[in-house]
Amino acid sequence: MQQPCPAPTILLIEDNPGDIRLTEIALREGGGETEAGCQLAVATCLRDGVERLDRNGEAVDAVLLDIGLPDANGFDGLIAIRNANGDVPVIVLTGLSDHAVATEALRHGASDYLEKAEIRPKTLWRAIRYAIERKKSETELLRLANTDPLTGLLNRRAFFEQLEAALDQTRRSELACAVVVFDVDKLKDVNDLHGHAVGDSLLVEIARRVKAGLRRTDSIGRLGGDEFAIVAPNLRSANAAIEIAEKIRRTVDTIRVVAGVDLSPSVSIGIAVFPMDDSPADVLVSHADMALYKSKARRGGPINYYDQRMDRAAKARHVIKKNMLGDISGGRFYLEYQPIVDATSFALVGAEGLARWCDAAGKVIAPGEFIPIAEETGWISALGRNLLAGACGQIRSLLDDGIPTVPVSLNVSAAQCRDHSFALQLVNAVVEAGIEPRAINIEITESTLIRNVETTVRNLDLLKSVGIGIHIDDFGTGYSSLSLLKDLPLDALKIDRTFVADMTRDTGARQIVEAIAELSHKLHFRTIAEGVENDQQIGLLRRLGVDHLQGYRFSRPVRFEKFRDMLRSGAAAAAGSTTTARQQRSA
Repeated sequence: MQQPCPAPTILLIEDNPGDIRLTEIALREGGGETEAGCQLAVATCLRDGVERLDRNGEAVDAVLLDIGLPDANGFDGLIAIRNANGDVPVIVLTGLSDHAVATEALRHGASDYLEKAEIRPKTLWRAIRYAIERKKSETELLRLANTDPLTGLLNRRAFFEQLEAALDQTRRSELACAVVVFDVDKLKDVNDLHGHAVGDSLLVEIARRVKAGLRRTDSIGRLGGDEFAIVAPNLRSANAAIEIAEKIRRTVDTIRVVAGVDLSPSVSIGIAVFPMDDSPADVLVSHADMALYKSKARRGGPINYYDQRMDRAAKARHVIKKNMLGDISGGRFYLEYQPIVDATSFALVGAEGLARWCDAAGKVIAPGEFIPIAEETGWISALGRNLLAGACGQIRSLLDDGIPTVPVSLNVSAAQCRDHSFALQLVNAVVEAGIEPRAINIEITESTLIRNVETTVRNLDLLKSVGIGIHIDDFGTGYSSLSLLKDLPLDALKIDRTFVADMTRDTGARQIVEAIAELSHKLHFRTIAEGVENDQQIGLLRRLGVDHLQGYRFSRPVRFEKFRDMLRSGAAAAAGSTTTARQQRSA
């Protein structure tokens, strides 16, 4: 059974006893005709009416206001009520019959305008009900306009309005205001593994728990995706922001299961504090974002403040981004080749092609700086196509010069694997260069493999069918699915350098390497160990059954001209020749 609507509370601000009595009668009779009623409160001057609106716990649904009060001049009373309670609808009552007065009343924020001589029970009730319902509609529309539809938090626009207001307040005080920005670590992996519904449920749960733990004066919004931001005013010091950030981190750490899935999420947090950082609102949030990026890279832990060094790093990043697109098409990106050798004979059996960039000023920019930007901007596919064409052309030139070649392995991004035309583009590049498909291997990571599995596997099957090799890079550091692994058209697993570096002093790392080698051989894959730097590692890798080795012990990545010389002279094999006999004696 539907519950009846509660009777509204009406505040009548009127100094004329006769008009008060007539209004009371109209409300009573109109309420009876409409099967409604109301609670009527009366104030005989503006001051008493404003005081009534200010009382806590005594809500007023609508105000009937006489604009001819003794302590108010013209529309001063209407303005005072709007300042005291901007949400309450106000219906102006006047003895004047003047359209200009009515228009002016509406301009000052009145919901309606009634002439006292024409007030009838139904007319008055209709005006009251209309004003209340319209205010509810306006309030709901405003809520929707300011609210993130998924989490119910402030949306980006409303958050920045709150931030602007908080900064204005802070400028008039001796306190501080912090912007705390945080996002969910590896949310993309959650979406890829469990679906976007689970990812959305995680965002909702984090929003609910973090909001519940904030101070009454704090505001939280969702800026987009998995990024949230908090305005924390009235802080006595910048250090107080750390307490808020730590509380957020601990709150998220308590989450274990969402939508029936075991997730155990974590967050990265960045902080900027005003007025220590005396910047406008948008710049302040940008600075907090810079600190967030530092946290995501785990430089300094999961919580970081903004500082000037981050600003310099951001500007350097901007320069890289500005120059990158033109240099991709301008041929300033190229490959260096790092040899891969047989673990027993140290013969050169392959090479990994590693992306490099020399900008217009002649500065060589490290892959760690430009690869993330290329992936974020979507330029990674164009870069990958250019590097592939370059590798195929260089292999063709070796063949034309009568130099024996070895397969070249190229790293492939997740974006390329998701591209339905990727495999065809690669095959076309090989055909156009006139080289054998087996001259090219591609390397993908485990995490890349699980993103859009169907398209990725379709691409890999096509590449494998024409003879292009498939290697899993950094094996053991991502999401491994043995059931998927056995069905993939793979040729080799590359053991991550962290296991190679640790295995001579860490039993666990050594056992992982041994397990990967055994698994590979049972599935008829080759194993390639990355990051080999000394003879002790070589001996242990050979005993564990690893097939191929790659690392500084044999060669650093070199330009194509140097790699050509290695192929011609067999220098890479010679680099390990003195080790060969020694390792054979110790094996």
